[in-house]
Amino acid sequence: MKNKIINPALANIAVQPDTTTGDMREAITKFSKTIETLTKGVANDAWSLLLMGEAGQGKTQGVVDTLNASGVKWTGIKGSTSAIGIYTFFYKHKDSAVIVIDDSDAVFESEEAGNILKAAMDTQPQRKITWSKQNTNLQSIGIPSEYVMTARVIIITNKDLEYTEGRMTKAQRIMKPVVDRAPIFRTGLPNREWEIEYLRMMFESDSIICFAERGMTDAEQKEIIRFIIDHSDSFNSISFRLIDKVCGFYKEMPETWKDYSLMTLS
Repeated sequence: MKNKIINPALANIAVQPDTTTGDMREAITKFSKTIETLTKGVANDAWSLLLMGEAGQGKTQGVVDTLNASGVKWTGIKGSTSAIGIYTFFYKHKDSAVIVIDDSDAVFESEEAGNILKAAMDTQPQRKITWSKQNTNLQSIGIPSEYVMTARVIIITNKDLEYTEGRMTKAQRIMKPVVDRAPIFRTGLPNREWEIEYLRMMFESDSIICFAERGMTDAEQKEIIRFIIDHSDSFNSISFRLIDKVCGFYKEMPETWKDYSLMTLS
C-alpha cells in the first residue's frame, strides 16, 4: 500500500510465506487491543501516546471509549489550532488526567507548537510549559508565561511523524523530540487482504458502530459488507468511514447506492 502508515509488527507477519488466516486473525486480535492497552497506560499516568494512521481506522473511537471507561478526567482539542492555542488549552486543563490532541495536523509544522508538545510529553511526573515570547493577550486573560501541568497527552494524527528513511519532512523534523518521548503505535494494516479480514472480524463481533448509529438491519449490514468485500479493489482503503458513507447512500438511494458508492468512493 503506497504511502500507508503500516504497523511494522503486522507487516513482518504478512510477508511470511506460511501465514494462515488463523495467524492473521490472531495477530489482528492482539493488534486491535493495543490502542485500548496503551490508552489505559496514559490514564494510569504511565506515559503519553502517539497514534498514527489513516482516517477511519477507529483510533479516536478506541481512545474515547477507553478513557470514558477508565473514569479519569480528560478533555481534548480537535481540528485546527495554533501553538498559542495549545499553550492556552493546556493551561486551562493542566490538572486533567489526559488531554487528547486529535486531527490538529497543522501544529506539527510549527516550531513553537513542537516545543510545547515536547515539554508536555516529557517523561517527568510534572512538566514545565513555557511561552517564551512576550504576549499581552495571554497576560490580559491571566495566563502566565510558564506553568506546570500533570496531564498526560495523546496525539492522534493521520500524518506519519516518525522518520524512517528518505527525506525528512518539516513535521518529522519538528516532532522528532516529541516522537522520542512517547510510545508510538502505527494503526495501518499491511495490505487489502488484512483489511478485509479485519472488516470481517469487526462485523462478526458486532463492532461496526455506524451500523447501529444509522439503524441498519442485520440483512442490510450483511449486504453492505458483502458489497464492500466484493468490490474491495475499487476502494482506496477499507475503513469505518467508508462503511459509514456506503450506509448513507444505502439509506438515501436504495436503488442506486452501489453505483454511487463505486463512482464517488473509489
